[in-house]
Amino acid sequence: MSEKKHKVRDIFIEGPIDPQFVADSLAKHATRMDIGAHELFLGQVRADGVAGADDRPSATTVEAIAFTAYRDMALERMTDIREEAFALWPSMICLHVHHSLGRIPAGQLCFFVFASSPHRKAAREAVAWVVDRIKADLPIFGKEIFADETHTWKTNRSVDPSGRPDHQ
Repeated sequence: MSEKKHKVRDIFIEGPIDPQFVADSLAKHATRMDIGAHELFLGQVRADGVAGADDRPSATTVEAIAFTAYRDMALERMTDIREEAFALWPSMICLHVHHSLGRIPAGQLCFFVFASSPHRKAAREAVAWVVDRIKADLPIFGKEIFADETHTWKTNRSVDPSGRPDHQ
């Protein structure tokens, strides 16, 4: 673990993540002369068709996901994940994470991870690792809401220890 202790940062945004927020985040780093690479992950709500979900006789479509979280627990765990990421990629300069809460319509952004480093390898590896750790470890819950206003709880696909997803 890194000796530098990061402060707890609030990663949560009420509602969808505005694409302009993403652009502004990137623009804020444009004057840094020690950064040579940025890596971004953007999670977006899909309008998945679900056939026969929860005893539905026909296919239905996800209209939105309503995200909730155990906020304090999630923020403490996120601080640990940040510490681990900076220890694993000590050349990484910046790491930013934002996740939506509330009802996010299909097609909107709900998850944003952004890392900067002098070289692309550290930024790329760190973002992939952080996304997987958040999906596996943070108490964030998504309720998929269908066109008929029924719902089912979203389950994240598991990730094996090598970092490869078990589903594509």
